[in-house]
Amino acid sequence: MTDRIEREKEYHNIAFSEGIRKSADKYYTIHKISFQKLTEQIKLYGEGKDVLEYGCGPGSHSFIISKYAKSIISIDISDFAINNAKQLAEEKSIKNLQFIEMNAELLDFESGRFDVIFGNAIIHHLNLEKSFSEINRVLKPGGRAFFYEPLGHNFFINLYRRLTPGMRTVDEHPLLNDDIKFIRKYFDHVNVRYYHLTTIMAVPFRNIKAYERILHLFYKTDTLLFKIFPFFRKYAWYCSIEIIKKR
Repeated sequence: MTDRIEREKEYHNIAFSEGIRKSADKYYTIHKISFQKLTEQIKLYGEGKDVLEYGCGPGSHSFIISKYAKSIISIDISDFAINNAKQLAEEKSIKNLQFIEMNAELLDFESGRFDVIFGNAIIHHLNLEKSFSEINRVLKPGGRAFFYEPLGHNFFINLYRRLTPGMRTVDEHPLLNDDIKFIRKYFDHVNVRYYHLTTIMAVPFRNIKAYERILHLFYKTDTLLFKIFPFFRKYAWYCSIEIIKKR
């Protein structure tokens, strides 16, 4: 295991066990709409299929998808996260869901194993060449992969990152436009959707009754801005990436 992978494992074991990122939770309240859309896609294409959750962390989304999929395997580099997820799966008596501690850059699966692969904020922790080579290998022809990832072009978001170094690893790298282009090296069909530019301004209103309406208003504003002024897309906080492997 490389020094970088060891650092990632150590950091995430501490982060998951001690909750050192809790102070940032307020910002993630705005992801409700965008992540729901991503979840709907995973449900649609994962129903009755073999699915891989690529980096599950302690709050695995596989518990939701397991209701629809034929089988799900969830992997993570953090043994703390995997052990907690295993315990929760046993308590819930979920039979089609398996958790395995594994390096995402070196998957221990046969080629063409999965119909659907998905991950939330995982790719930006990895070596892109190694990870997408492996994703391409284990994804079945005609299969789909879905990822929800932070972007690295927004000056104000990057400033916040620099001011809070303890909330992230030294090796992570929010995706840039060149990284998106790189993914097309492995897949012919790559569809990217951008989220959260003005929606960040909804965060101060998260504890009032009108929050949902305010969030939807900012969300619609972002949708319009990204449509009329495509240049603004690169300054979004997050993007969803849909990949389709050729048959």
